[in-house]
Amino acid sequence: MSSLSSLGGTTTPTGYATTGGATTPTGAASSSSTSSSASSSTLNQQQFLQLLTAQLQNQDPMDPVSATDFTTQLAELSTVSGIQQLETTLQQMLQLQQLNQGAGLIGQTVSYLPSSSSSTSTEGVVQAISVQNGQLQVQIGNQQVPIGQINGIVQS
Repeated sequence: MSSLSSLGGTTTPTGYATTGGATTPTGAASSSSTSSSASSSTLNQQQFLQLLTAQLQNQDPMDPVSATDFTTQLAELSTVSGIQQLETTLQQMLQLQQLNQGAGLIGQTVSYLPSSSSSTSTEGVVQAISVQNGQLQVQIGNQQVPIGQINGIVQS
C-alpha cells in the first residue's frame, strides 16, 4: 500500500499533490504538455490506472475529485496512448519507405562518399540493402554505406 503524507492539512498518498481540492500525481503530465517522449518517467496505462485508483481511495471525502477532473484524466490517458500508437506506426512506415527507396537502388551505379569524413566521391553498383540500428545501409562491393552518403545515381 502506498504511504501517505500530509500537505496543507490534507492527507494525500506519497507522490501526489493537492491543488485546488483535486489530488493529482506529482510529476504527471499536464494537459498543456505538447511533447510525449517515450522515457523511463512516462507512465504506462497500468501505472496510470493504479495511481488513479489510489487517488480515488485516498481523496478527501469532504471535497472529492469532480467527475470532470476524473473524465479529463481518463481522456489524457487515452490521448497519450493514441499518440504512442501513432508514433510506432509512423516509425514502421518510415522504415518501409526507406526499404522501398533502397530496393530501387539495387543494380544501380551510384556516386557515394566511402566514409562520412571523406570528401571524394566514389562510384559503385548497389548489390543489397539492409537496416542496421534503424538506418538504411546499401552494400556496394564489400562495403556497407549509409543511404545518406549517396550523392546520386550515375547513368550507364
